[in-house]
Amino acid sequence: MRLDYYKKHYISNSIATYLKYQTQVIIYAHETYFSGMDSKYVSHPLIRPGMVEKRLYQQNILDTCLEHNTLVILPTALGKTIVSLLVAAHRLSIYPLKKVLILAPTRPLVLQHHDSFKRFLLTGGFEIMTGKVEPKKRAELWKNAQIIFATPQLIRNDVVGGRYDLEDVCLIIFDEAHRARKKYAYNQIAERYVNQCTEPLILALTASPGQDRVVIKETYENLFIDSIEYRSKDDDDVKPYIPPLIISWQKVELPKEYKEIKDVLEGMLYSEIKKLQSMGMLTYKKTKYVSKKDLLILRQRLSAKLDRDKNQRSLYTAIVLQAASISISHAIEVLTTQDIEVLQKFLKSVQDKAKRGIKFAMRITSTQDFHILMKLVERYSKIDHPKLEKLRKAVVSELSQNPKSRIIVFTQFRDTATKIIRSMEGVESVRPIRFVGQASKQQDVGLTQEEQSSILQDFQSGTYNVLVATSIAEEGLDMPSVDFVIFYEPIPSEIRLIQRMGRTARKGFGRVKILIASGTADEVHHWASMARERKMRRAVASLSEGLKGPDKDKQKQRTLGTF
Repeated sequence: MRLDYYKKHYISNSIATYLKYQTQVIIYAHETYFSGMDSKYVSHPLIRPGMVEKRLYQQNILDTCLEHNTLVILPTALGKTIVSLLVAAHRLSIYPLKKVLILAPTRPLVLQHHDSFKRFLLTGGFEIMTGKVEPKKRAELWKNAQIIFATPQLIRNDVVGGRYDLEDVCLIIFDEAHRARKKYAYNQIAERYVNQCTEPLILALTASPGQDRVVIKETYENLFIDSIEYRSKDDDDVKPYIPPLIISWQKVELPKEYKEIKDVLEGMLYSEIKKLQSMGMLTYKKTKYVSKKDLLILRQRLSAKLDRDKNQRSLYTAIVLQAASISISHAIEVLTTQDIEVLQKFLKSVQDKAKRGIKFAMRITSTQDFHILMKLVERYSKIDHPKLEKLRKAVVSELSQNPKSRIIVFTQFRDTATKIIRSMEGVESVRPIRFVGQASKQQDVGLTQEEQSSILQDFQSGTYNVLVATSIAEEGLDMPSVDFVIFYEPIPSEIRLIQRMGRTARKGFGRVKILIASGTADEVHHWASMARERKMRRAVASLSEGLKGPDKDKQKQRTLGTF
């Protein structure tokens, strides 16, 4: 229904007007971008000469983007920004009095797009719209701007508030388009756009749209997409531009002290799960095979039952047991995949919650097993996780072979990042810095955007050569060229896997090393992310075929010699 509604607006009321528009698309695409085949750079009146290298896959993708609302799926560093520049320049050539709107989920990413467009385009009228600007001032900026860079929440609020509309926007670019799910602001903007504009064009960009058909379909329906352009490093038109990337995995065995603590935690966990099973829950699995995912699903079911009947006292007991089980399960994961010191901090946070009267925490800390656990953790607190030694050796080896190398170490937890930094203190040639998000968590103060930017500049210049980062470094930020990426732990998300790996081999040879603790959640997450990435590739290929119209099916792939 959404696509039918879109097409009604897109084709316009006059067939003649539509055909004229299609002719313009072909003429501009062929006579501007791809003229002068002796040059290796794109030629266009609105693009600075000698700035944008011609790439066959980008040209093939561009053909689709100029005629369809397109979801472009490209691995990090393959030039999603360049595709958006080419489409924007083309639309402004046809509609010089209209606007282009570029949306990104975070302010640093908005600023990054602004800098890129300003560097490449020979046009003016650039404006960054932020919440720091008063609403009346934003309306004035919108009126006078031609290319607007903004976060989606701001644009949605302004459009809904009637400060301006999207009628004179000839192109909207949705970056990190995989966020267009549920009630995200992208969805509302896209719907307003196709309602208000007579000839809308939407370009959605992502490196990783999601793992299955349902998730990807939700994204493209919310953004009124009618074509998908997907490329991987294995595609023929992409291979010439992909630097070599070597991926390796290194397993470590847990020390006996860690296993001793793990045994106590597992005993505590099984005790809670057995109580839930005695209440008729989670009975479809043996106790030791009940997973964290099973416990999370149980929580959803218990909450739903509680919404229907708040007088069932047994539900409250079950919720406390479930919360205690999740907390203990998390403790096992922290111990086995992170470090005992990180576990120690987590257990102290549980004790703090118990002191504040939080029931699941009171339940955990009141047991004899918990007191035994705390004594063991205190006794073995100086024993590092074996991953730390492997990590140090990998970093030192890389820097000894290439002293100018830049390394990113990814980890899930801020406490682990701190531990990693400390473990490298005093190691010759290693200059590490921690890189985290803006939010402050308990006594851990986050970094401001200005501090983040400063750290990245120092990392690029060589003041620091090892960036120990949490998820903040995975998405969007314009990271310096990196030679070596190390995962302190695997992650189950295919989106984050692709984003992390995309931080290296951007301009030259790159390597990725993934540390895995044997017999732990590390192994589960590693295989899960690999399986989900394969599933994503199959889903995208299937959905892309389903979206192809008759004209697109007949269209032969163009080559550089065609133009």
